[in-house]
Amino acid sequence: MTGIVLLVGCGEIGSRHLQAVASLPDVRQVEIVDQRPEALELGRKRISELPSPNTSITFRWLSSLAEASHGGDLCIVATQADVRCRVVREVAETLGYSKFLLEKLVSQSTADYRSLIRFCEKKQIAAWVNCKGRAHPSHIHVKQHLVPGEPIVFSASGGNHGLVTNGVHVADLFAFYDGAEHIECVWSEIDPVLHQTKRGAYDLSGTLCGRSVRGSTFMLSLAADHVQPALFSIVSPHYRVALDDVNKWIYESCEDSAWKWRPVPFEADLNISSMTRAFAADILSSGRCRLPTLTECFAAHEFILEEVHPHFEKLLGTTVSRSPVT
Repeated sequence: MTGIVLLVGCGEIGSRHLQAVASLPDVRQVEIVDQRPEALELGRKRISELPSPNTSITFRWLSSLAEASHGGDLCIVATQADVRCRVVREVAETLGYSKFLLEKLVSQSTADYRSLIRFCEKKQIAAWVNCKGRAHPSHIHVKQHLVPGEPIVFSASGGNHGLVTNGVHVADLFAFYDGAEHIECVWSEIDPVLHQTKRGAYDLSGTLCGRSVRGSTFMLSLAADHVQPALFSIVSPHYRVALDDVNKWIYESCEDSAWKWRPVPFEADLNISSMTRAFAADILSSGRCRLPTLTECFAAHEFILEEVHPHFEKLLGTTVSRSPVT
């Protein structure tokens, strides 16, 4: 049996990660750290909802990292973005963990992100970011139909689900399809309004446009006045696809079939409780998974954070070192 999985942060997202690891057959202990009693209670509730939990797992409900065990096998960090980098450092240095699964956003600034990359490289820490779209079978299917090296036109449009928090997911998908290690912002139009989110954080709406070295173009546009699911469109010289993750459908067409649209079976789902189970199992068994590594996911974070930061300063009316997102 595998040893210990540590979960730091047990809110709405963290409790879904908990559901995932609570059903793994090879885990013997899960430790959940959150200083909020209501968060720990939510975690207990999520476990009670599982149809087939691993009844052999011991759960430890903790209010601080000081109570956690040393030398565990995987740490999942699902805290607020403002403390994620600090939590990774603390868990690695004081508890001896070397494998991490980080919820996005990894950090609120590119400087902190770069510093965390250097720390992980120095300490030989393996870390993955939960930008899970690139691990979904349907997105893998699309990439397999793109000709390597050919530029693409990638667009995503929908309602206000967070230009920053959800934008990182979308930008990482673009990097996945294109192979981009850097996305240059060529144009943006940000709405002059701060959208309040949970626990004192904000997000934005509007449009971001970028470009890769290969010549691929990227557009993300989220409207402020509705919350319709995002529609993805990927177009290349020989293949094109329209995809809706939420409503679970894909249509594709190609040059060889005179561009006639055909449906593609939508595989699996994007629920955290489902996908994290596979990611955690792979990390524990083989030391790798389909999620982007900390370094691979930097391009998406850099593109989003560098562009939105001056807009936050303008809308807040003050200078800030980090964007107030979570």
